Amino acid sequence: MPDTTSKPILLVVDDEEGPRASLKVVFKNDFEVLLASNGKDALKLARERTPDVAILDILMQGMSGVDVLRELKALDEDIEVIMLTAYETLETARQALRHGAREYLNKPFDIPTLRSATSKALEKRRATRELKSAHKRLEELHGEIARRTDADEVGNVLHDLNNPLTVINGFVELLERQVQSVASLEGAEMEKMRGNISRVHGQVARCLEISRRYLGTRRKTDPDERTSVNEVLLDLQELLIKHPSAEGHQFTISELEEPACAAIHSTDLLRILLNLAINALQSGTASHRVEVIAQLLPSDFDSSSFLDSANERFVGRDTLAKSGQHIAISVRDNGPGIPPEVVGKLFNEQFTTKPVGKGTGIGLGSVKQLVTQAKGAVRLSTKVGQGTTFTVFLPAR
Repeated sequence: MPDTTSKPILLVVDDEEGPRASLKVVFKNDFEVLLASNGKDALKLARERTPDVAILDILMQGMSGVDVLRELKALDEDIEVIMLTAYETLETARQALRHGAREYLNKPFDIPTLRSATSKALEKRRATRELKSAHKRLEELHGEIARRTDADEVGNVLHDLNNPLTVINGFVELLERQVQSVASLEGAEMEKMRGNISRVHGQVARCLEISRRYLGTRRKTDPDERTSVNEVLLDLQELLIKHPSAEGHQFTISELEEPACAAIHSTDLLRILLNLAINALQSGTASHRVEVIAQLLPSDFDSSSFLDSANERFVGRDTLAKSGQHIAISVRDNGPGIPPEVVGKLFNEQFTTKPVGKGTGIGLGSVKQLVTQAKGAVRLSTKVGQGTTFTVFLPAR
């Protein structure tokens, strides 16, 4: 993020002393004003301290204002430039716009108009820098993921992190088009753009935090592996709150009333819940509700009543730990439900009802594998027209 504690820098270039002195007085309270009487001195100042906004006279001795404009843009393409022109140089001013000038104003200039133009130029400069900062942080995240691809669990979680990164990339591309195509951003349009940039920063921060927590964790080999269920549920909510699949639907998470740990690796649990939650959100195009509910089951929990039928499946009956407490995490939706002819195939490896590019990159066959490896089980209950519930049972620690 740019430093907002110090004044922004305004570079004023004019070979007449009167306009230079006047502009310094006008802007001294809002900017640190740098003055130059020619293009050569202006570029020297700009290389030492990059200006945020520059006001250039077009007609000057030596380098013209257009020449200075080109050099400033080569130094930093995001410097916002306002050209001052007399009537006879209007065509030159239009050429300056093609070289990246923000706008041109006629001399003698009107103080309120120049103030307004400079203020808008500074806003656009700040918005552009914030956007580039978000882009940089996004690149750092991609780099961090790439550096960690030697770990087995990293390759598995990449698909899951691509979901919020898709949101970020969408915002970044939108903002880039907005910045490039609009010469003047102000009012509601500027506020909308700054809001989008803020969301980009928020999504990048969430991804960085979550990726470092999960990707930085090497898979344990001891039998006492444990993961805080509520922490994973919080991360799940952060990852899905701005996911495209959640748009237009209701999404809620109910944590365990008392914190407890499940006997599973944290990355595996996150992958399982991401897959089930995104499946639920994508189960229908009409607006529907998706709930993720966690509960600690009593010690006498008995799964013997769970049967396989046209509308139900229970996988992991043989692997589910028979003693100790269990944690149940249900992902429930009131969408269209699953047809009976599909229910029997859902947990088969490679089976999917989605086109390429949809979902988290792992199917329910992989969910089954991750759960059963942790000595857990998965129950499916569905009814056409009434919705679907997947419940993951895991041993509690």
